[in-house]
Amino acid sequence: MITLKDYQERVLESLRDFFRLTAQTTKPDAAFREVTRRFGEGAPYIPVPAAGLGADMPYVCLRVPTGGGKTLLACHAVGLAQRQFMRAERAVVLWLVPSHTILDQTADALRDPRHPYRRALELACGAVEVVTIDEALHLSRAAVDGQTVVIVSTIQSFRVEDTTGRRVYDQNGAFSEHVMNVPPDRLADLFPGADGKPKPSLVNALRLRRPIVIVDEAHNARTDLSFATLGNVLPSCIVEFTATPAREKTPSNVLHRVSAAELKTAQMVKLPLRVVTRHPSQRDQLLAEALTLRADLEKLAVLEGQQTAEYIRPILLIQAERVDACEPLRDRLVREFGLSKDEVKISVGRLDELKGVKDIASPKCQVRVIITVEKLREGWDCPFASVLCSLKETWSATAIEQIVGRILRLPDAKAKQHPDLNCAYAFSVSDSITTVLAELREALEHNGFTKAEAERIILSVPQGTLPLSVQPQTVTFAPTEIDPTLAQVQEAALAGKVRIDAAAGTITIVVPLDQDDTDRVKSCVCTPEAKAMLEVAVEAVSQAERAFGGSGKPRKPSPYEQQVDFLVPLLCFAENGMLYEFESTFLLEHPWKLSEKDASLPAAYNPLARPYGKVGVIDVGQKGDVQTTLMGDTGDADFVGTLHQQMFQFSGQDDWSVERLVAWLDREIDHHDIPVGESAEFLRKVIRGLTAKYGIADIGILALDRFRLRDEIAARIQEHREGERKASFQMLLLSDSPLTVTEARTINFKTMGYEPSRVYEGGFQFQKHYFGPKPGELTEKTAEGRVTEEFQCAQFLDGLPQVRFWVRNLVRKPTSFRLQTSKDWFYPDFLCQLKDGRTLAVEYKGRHLFDGIDAEDKRAIGAIWASRSGGRCLFVMPTEGDFSGIVGALQGQ
Repeated sequence: MITLKDYQERVLESLRDFFRLTAQTTKPDAAFREVTRRFGEGAPYIPVPAAGLGADMPYVCLRVPTGGGKTLLACHAVGLAQRQFMRAERAVVLWLVPSHTILDQTADALRDPRHPYRRALELACGAVEVVTIDEALHLSRAAVDGQTVVIVSTIQSFRVEDTTGRRVYDQNGAFSEHVMNVPPDRLADLFPGADGKPKPSLVNALRLRRPIVIVDEAHNARTDLSFATLGNVLPSCIVEFTATPAREKTPSNVLHRVSAAELKTAQMVKLPLRVVTRHPSQRDQLLAEALTLRADLEKLAVLEGQQTAEYIRPILLIQAERVDACEPLRDRLVREFGLSKDEVKISVGRLDELKGVKDIASPKCQVRVIITVEKLREGWDCPFASVLCSLKETWSATAIEQIVGRILRLPDAKAKQHPDLNCAYAFSVSDSITTVLAELREALEHNGFTKAEAERIILSVPQGTLPLSVQPQTVTFAPTEIDPTLAQVQEAALAGKVRIDAAAGTITIVVPLDQDDTDRVKSCVCTPEAKAMLEVAVEAVSQAERAFGGSGKPRKPSPYEQQVDFLVPLLCFAENGMLYEFESTFLLEHPWKLSEKDASLPAAYNPLARPYGKVGVIDVGQKGDVQTTLMGDTGDADFVGTLHQQMFQFSGQDDWSVERLVAWLDREIDHHDIPVGESAEFLRKVIRGLTAKYGIADIGILALDRFRLRDEIAARIQEHREGERKASFQMLLLSDSPLTVTEARTINFKTMGYEPSRVYEGGFQFQKHYFGPKPGELTEKTAEGRVTEEFQCAQFLDGLPQVRFWVRNLVRKPTSFRLQTSKDWFYPDFLCQLKDGRTLAVEYKGRHLFDGIDAEDKRAIGAIWASRSGGRCLFVMPTEGDFSGIVGALQGQ
């Protein structure tokens, strides 16, 4: 199994909560607002107006940039939709991809029992069968009844004008058993045949099963025709995965966004993207430099393998000018550059030599160069691809955005010891570096990075600076080249703009320098050659600053760039002479017995009164058979309730006993903090109570309603858990509790990666933010144009003379500061390092939230953190734009 990265866990947590809330409330718009509110998004939910896609059908998008693992996330998403939303043991999944090339690759991966995608799918869904659309035309009912079935297809295959599409809608005897004995409440959902009865067809089998629809690269499937096509299969829900969500006409409902910073921190992508350009008259030199760089990277990869045992063979992608230029180019590479023909493959049009390469990542594979024009722009992923060299003077937007995406993935999703192996490289024929950078920035935007991110992760490499380095501002000399006494003086005078390590022989240029500062750093070295090397490094930093979207002019480095410590003490639990970060396990260390708690469920839950819309009700007869009764019009249809009822029809009646139902519930409900014996006895009490209260003689009735029962019991257990935690929490607030704050346990933002989901893009220039002038996840104005109170708080802190620097503390990130409340982790909005050495934490609360139970818990734990610190820490919770409490705390009031 592939272990999920932190950001992937956050994506799935958002989707899980969305499905769970939608299943409970039947309102996807309310669930969408609740989940997106956590990230300060607050975007409206927009239902898609198309037949078959009702306003209450969940339709959301997960924005994941290229290299972020969309397919792996989709595998887990299927299980969340099936079990959290549909409340079903099995389902039919329609997995739509943009092309036949990707269809073959996806189907092969999902069918391979050794592939991580297949294993993730089975972990999420249980037994799974994966078929292509052609194979689905012969799908038996037994296959659909017995496991989750995933149908991999293109959306074109469901359009009537397509050859396969006609077969999808045509009468097909293989589906006769699917449409036999259709419950009367479902007849209206199916397309009739010539005889007026439900037509035996694949599309009717899908409509009957209400498939989960996964849309890969969803920006390719958002036309009116595509929506109408999706509506034809009556989906239960649709989850889009794309790097570039639609923003106009029918905008995507983006539930969760993954940023470039998160991918970089998770070691998923090779960044920055370093760019070299040459005039068209220097095309041969550009090609030679790209080949040299690839060879140099392979030498570094060999050293890497000796240190880590990881095999890497960097691959160069060459974009030829024309298809007919590919063969002559390979001949030239063999003749003039010493490559063998086996090391160079061509992938253009019908000539795709990569099809004969079984495993391009194998040490036995010799491929080092791939020549293409646009062939690799879809359906080809190889993390070994690190260098792109385009010999074309003009790039089509689609071609460059797709090919750039091929060189971004980091092998094995793990940072390499040598920094040059963590970068991607692009060589381009052009007489304008500005044009090339603009094209590459646009390409990165189409690979899912924001405009601001694209500006930051492209670095222009000045001519004459090869071989490349991830940090062009670091220059290494022989130690005798640096005057240590003068270096110490000048480093102090340069105030963090330059770092000098005379013993190691390195000088690092942190930010662009003016001429006076350049002269100061040059004075630290002895020879003209060393001074010239420093001039090149200074110019490289200036160019990099411009490539990042800055001015390239001299500026003050941020505290993080200066590597200044930013220590924040943790709230710890003292036990047996040891200090542990205070977290939820300490709230339930005392023994508590779930089996002794009240096992009654809310009166609103009645296993005999299942939710339904205006289609009918289902029950179990005396012989255990499922019975459906068609009802009259009951008003507005409840989409989610109706869906659950329809899935209920396929639950099947089995030989259920109390102990089997207890075991199923025990497995389905998360309770790591409760012994199995305790949970099992509580579950038995619940079941005995329900059978007595409603006179249920056949346990199969409860078993058929087991998903709704699971949710109700899980909520009841959580109530008891929170009651115990609250009691423990209150005890720990007492003065003699083992909670303490000490300098022995801290976090240091200097060693943390800053990974905001989005960055501040307003016009205000923050002067004291620790990571620079762009705080993460800070919104200046609401959708109505009002300045947000959190932004005003950030401005106030930035202007306080007592504040040395501050940071916008990110929610639910492992690199952030947190405090444990009785329910969850609490991440204060802002942390400040004061000039007198103290730490100030500020949590801003709007008036409507200030008096809530959640705010009460946060105030309590914040006060404990401050009080146990011996005066080193301060905590304030302002509201209604009144920051006088902050001033008072700083003054000791």
